[in-house]
Amino acid sequence: MAILIIFGWRVVFFTLSRGTFHCPNCGGDRAYRRRQGRNFFTLFFIPVIPLTKAGGEIVECDSCKGRWHPGVLDVPTTAQLAQMPGMLLRMAIAQVLRSGDYTDAASRSRAVAVVQQAGVAGYDDAALNADLARPFGEVRADMAHAAASLAPEARENILRAAAEIALTDGPLSVAEEETLAAVGADLQLTRVQVTGVVSMARQSSGQ
Repeated sequence: MAILIIFGWRVVFFTLSRGTFHCPNCGGDRAYRRRQGRNFFTLFFIPVIPLTKAGGEIVECDSCKGRWHPGVLDVPTTAQLAQMPGMLLRMAIAQVLRSGDYTDAASRSRAVAVVQQAGVAGYDDAALNADLARPFGEVRADMAHAAASLAPEARENILRAAAEIALTDGPLSVAEEETLAAVGADLQLTRVQVTGVVSMARQSSGQ
């Protein structure tokens, strides 16, 4: 009696990670699965032996089941956009404080108050110290990546707040001016915009 053996190949997807992203098809924040396909040798339609990877990774929406390139995860979610101004403000202030006397009590107190007023609940002196301890290059990279998500006016307001805090303990030093210029560049502002914003900060501080 002959035995019929059925074999073949099949792509099986494995979930690498989960999270929330802005789904282009749904038009809002949705849960996703980051997946990787792999070819399997099948016996009686059952995957038995793993073979090569099938293509690259994909991001699959749990709601509409749409699939996209992982680059779609670079688009901020609604929740991330809401937190973006406060996050950028924290980084800008930390950069400027580090270029001057970051131990100045008045400057530190004002920095904490400004961040709290921006809606960052629970921000305190310890959180400020944590921001100040972050590597310079890492902060600049994060700022440059996030800045494009905000309108120019919002970015200018962030730079102005940082400049006014730097002016709390007196006129800007050369190091502070250079840092403000670098922060402005990371916020994707032109030199003309940076000069104008710093000038307004000086006027409001009476310097």
